[in-house]
Amino acid sequence: MTTPPSHIVELRDVHMQFEEKKVLDGVSLTVEPLQRLVIMGQSGSGKSTILRLILGILRPDAGSIFFKQFEITRLTPRKLRQIRRHIGMVYQYSALLSSRNVRDNVALPLEELTDKSAEEIEHIVDEKLRLVGMDDAKSMMPSELSGGMRKRVSLARALVMEPELILFDEPTAGLDPVISSVIDELIINLTEKSKVTSIIVTHEMESAFRMGTRMAMLYQGKIIEDAEPEQFKRSTNPVVRQFLSGSIEGPILEGSQDAIATK
Repeated sequence: MTTPPSHIVELRDVHMQFEEKKVLDGVSLTVEPLQRLVIMGQSGSGKSTILRLILGILRPDAGSIFFKQFEITRLTPRKLRQIRRHIGMVYQYSALLSSRNVRDNVALPLEELTDKSAEEIEHIVDEKLRLVGMDDAKSMMPSELSGGMRKRVSLARALVMEPELILFDEPTAGLDPVISSVIDELIINLTEKSKVTSIIVTHEMESAFRMGTRMAMLYQGKIIEDAEPEQFKRSTNPVVRQFLSGSIEGPILEGSQDAIATK
């Protein structure tokens, strides 16, 4: 089975369940080159699960996940490691190693996954730290960095392998509105400059509409809306309208109350 070469990522009828909870219920989704796809939805709706499936950290109960022409669910561990070299990941809380300084955190993928010389690694680390405005922080430890600085270092680390795809899990979580805007703009500029495709998981509306070139909403295990930002804003789906407005009136809370009542 082949997948159209134009897609960077494709999910085909993906199902995923954790114990009694059905998280993904037939999700199909494609991501085209250079898009910034924002996946939004309630906490626990399965947004981050999609990122882990693309990385091959999780395996679906049913369905297929492709990165370009490669079916992630069928790859050998060795081939999966090779594919992951083309995918960067920026974790929700940066996931920097506390015992390593900024330089060593950024260099880690190059040291573990390539046979580049020390000089080549140093050059790449300097270049990526300069891109995110952190070139003066090489010797600092993660504990010395602010939340926004940690995000920048995490982004530099995601870029060192020159990935074709970067996955962002709540990239502005825990940041104040001003720093969130700065990180949003940095993501936009770097993904455009590096010509990289990105999938961004968030439930923060301002960030979503600032960064996204396309939006998809996950609700009760399904993609219920998939559109460009302006069209997404005009959605007539009552769940999407309630989510965008933040209203307490609508099907989302009614569903939550039903869920609570049955426990």
